Amino acid sequence: MTNMIMTYMASVFPVACLIFNAILLAAIISNRKNSTLPLAYITVMSTNGIIISLFISLHMLIYLVLSDETYAVYLVKWGRETTLGGTFSYLNYLLVSVLMTVNRVVVVIRPFNELFTHKRIFVYCGIIAILMFISLFIPYISPCFIVFNARKLAFESGCAPGRHAITVFQNTYAIILPFSCMFVNLGLIFHLKCVRNNWYKKSLLLICGKKPNGTEPTTGAIQSATMSKIQARRDFIMMKQTIVVAVYLSIYELGSLVVKLAPNFFMSLPQNVKDGYFYFRLESVPLMNFIIYYVETGSTRKMLRRFLNFKTDSSDSVFNATAVGPAPRTLTRTLTATHSRSRTASPIN
Repeated sequence: MTNMIMTYMASVFPVACLIFNAILLAAIISNRKNSTLPLAYITVMSTNGIIISLFISLHMLIYLVLSDETYAVYLVKWGRETTLGGTFSYLNYLLVSVLMTVNRVVVVIRPFNELFTHKRIFVYCGIIAILMFISLFIPYISPCFIVFNARKLAFESGCAPGRHAITVFQNTYAIILPFSCMFVNLGLIFHLKCVRNNWYKKSLLLICGKKPNGTEPTTGAIQSATMSKIQARRDFIMMKQTIVVAVYLSIYELGSLVVKLAPNFFMSLPQNVKDGYFYFRLESVPLMNFIIYYVETGSTRKMLRRFLNFKTDSSDSVFNATAVGPAPRTLTRTLTATHSRSRTASPIN
C-alpha cells in the first residue's frame, strides 16, 4: 500500500514540475528582450525540465494503468525510447552546468569577450545535445540497451549483467561533473572577493615585509566600496546557486554511489525505505529548476510573478539574486566602468 502511494505521488509530482517549467519557458520567451536575464540558459534548462518531467511521469503512469503482463510488453516495445528520452535530458543538465561554469571562467579572464552571446550559447547547447544523443544512441542500438523498469525501480540492461562501455563510463564519471562545477564556481567567488578587497596585493606586501599604506577614502573608493557590498551580496547568492545545482545534479549519482559502497546495508533496509530513497533521488531532478529559478533567484521569481500577474515582493530585484548564467553585457560594463575608476576587477554574474 505504501509503495503504491509513493508511486502515485511520483506520477503526479513531475506533472507539477512540468507545468512550472512550461510557465518558465513561456515567461522567458515573453521577456526575451530583457537583457538582464540569461535567456539562452533558462530556455535550455526549462526545456530539459519539461522533457525529464514528462518521461518520469510517463514511466510511472504507464506502470500504474497497465497490468504486469501488458507492462512487460510495453517495456519490450517502447521501454528503450522512453528511457533514452529521460536519460538524455538528465545528462544534458550535467553538461549545460559545465558550460555555465566555463562561461563564468571566461568572463573573469576576458570580461568583454563575444564567446558567450545568447546565439552562441544556443549553438553550444545544440552541439552538447547532439553529442549527448549520439553517446546514448550507440548503446540504444546495441544489445546492451537500457530500459527503466518502474515495477522494479531499476535500470535494466539488455545484456545483463553486462553493460555497454559508454553506459559504464557515464555511470562511473557523471558524478564528477556537478562537484567539479561547484568547486570551480566557489573558487571564482573567492578569487573575485580577493581582488575586490586587494587581498592579493596586501598578501604580497606582507610577504615582502612591507606594511600596506592606509589612505583617505576617495570618491572612487567610496563608489568601489558601495559596489563591493552589492557584489558581495551577489557572490553570496551565486554561492548558494552553485551549491544547489551541484546538490540537485548529484543526488541521484550520490545515491547510486552509496548503494555501491554499502550494498549489504542497503539491502537490509525495509522495502518501503529503499523505494522511498529511490523516489527521492529520481524526483529531485525535475524539482531543480523550481528551486534554482524561483526559490533561490529573485530576478526570475519576479519575472514569473509578473508573467502570472501575481503581486511581486519589492525585495526581489536584479541585485537581490543573480540568475544562473552569463552576466548581461550592459550590466557588466556599467559595474566594470565604476570599478575601473578605482582599479578593481570587473564583476561577474
